[in-house]
Amino acid sequence: MKSTTVISAFLGTILVGLATAGYAADKTDARKVDIGKAEYEQKCTICHGALGKGDGAYSVMLKKPATDLTTLSKKNAGVFPFARVFETIEGTHELKAHGTREMPIWGKEYRSSKYYDDYLHDPESDRSYFARSRILALTEYIYRLQAK
Repeated sequence: MKSTTVISAFLGTILVGLATAGYAADKTDARKVDIGKAEYEQKCTICHGALGKGDGAYSVMLKKPATDLTTLSKKNAGVFPFARVFETIEGTHELKAHGTREMPIWGKEYRSSKYYDDYLHDPESDRSYFARSRILALTEYIYRLQAK
């Protein structure tokens, strides 16, 4: 297993634990911003649908149906595949046998000047850190979409 996968899985486990522990308390505070949900709504809803079922507005135009994100844990013996989801969003996990993918590689997009300049105004900031933090928030939100 690659060290980045192990690190991603470790960080993902910590993030999920922290997010779920404080989630109930945060729901009542309107000042809190749910970055993962905002990322999902901006980038994923169009194909995966508002509830993650794969029924977004563009889903009918795709060559391969959009994944039902609510069943990822169920399809993985009840364990959310955090590292695989993170790497799929980032663009490092690609199934070569399936050919090119229609899903945008958000890691590349986040590192582009458009996203970087919109969110970060400090030239000393690390683009990779920015990209990973957005993808971690999005992955954690997808974790919350899992069917019970």
